[in-house]
Amino acid sequence: RTGRCLRGGKESAAESLCLPAAAPTSRRGHMWANVNAQSVHQQNAVSLMQVDMLQLGVLQTQMDNLSVQATLLIGFALSMWGGATLKPLLEDDSQICIWKTWYHLAFAAVFFVTIALCISCGGIIVSLVLYIKQAAQESALLVSTGAAVANTRRHLSSLNRLFVVSYASFALSAVLLIVLYVGMPARLPTPYPALERAHMNDHTWGSELESLVTRFDGVHTITCLDPRSPASHYNRFAYGAAIAATNTLIIVCMSAWGYRLYAVIRRSYMHDELLHWFVGQQAEQKRRAERLSRAVQLQRGVTCDSTG
Repeated sequence: RTGRCLRGGKESAAESLCLPAAAPTSRRGHMWANVNAQSVHQQNAVSLMQVDMLQLGVLQTQMDNLSVQATLLIGFALSMWGGATLKPLLEDDSQICIWKTWYHLAFAAVFFVTIALCISCGGIIVSLVLYIKQAAQESALLVSTGAAVANTRRHLSSLNRLFVVSYASFALSAVLLIVLYVGMPARLPTPYPALERAHMNDHTWGSELESLVTRFDGVHTITCLDPRSPASHYNRFAYGAAIAATNTLIIVCMSAWGYRLYAVIRRSYMHDELLHWFVGQQAEQKRRAERLSRAVQLQRGVTCDSTG
């Protein structure tokens, strides 16, 4: 039957009241269960999206801190390249010049290389952080919050490793600067003959008297290079050109590597590439979880057999 009718005292069609038949209890229960399941699923999806956005905010805060620290390292490293620091190291008659011996030049070369590496790594970090923050926000809004969070976390790990390299380079350069200033001999013995009194009174010696000194034991010492020696000037020019070329090459190569890294990161945030990588990562995590679960179950079985 499709319904039931209630009739009054007179059995007339006008006085009859017909009600629709009640739906089966099982159907109504199934319908409400579907509605509740969809509502719970939607609420869980919204909650998960909110959690992902919070995680993305935490990652962006970490990147901001990393960028600030890298900027500070760049500033300190550039101060080591400043005139107040470099002038005593490069002057011909300075007591802390780097042109005296091969080990002075070796320490100086490593010092300049570490400074260039620190500045290059710091610049790459600051540049990539600016792009990753924007790309992560766009991917979270247009693609998937979970994929954006996972991809940003992956790139943040790379930035952390790059920051470690920058910090280690800065620390090593600071140690080398202290060694160059206070850990090296100020004067070196030289085979020059004793200076005659007449020559010492001659104005042509000028600044040479400041670098050439005879000790009480009769040993002649010099602070840096002999300003009269063409070979010393040639070596200074050759070593200076080599150090300058090395630092330039490091900065250029690091800039090219940073641009390549930027291209890789930019491609990883493209919509299709991001979804493909995220699906593969989820599948890999699922396989790892299954292997771990089987290993735990196997270990439990072995433990139960041994105790039994």
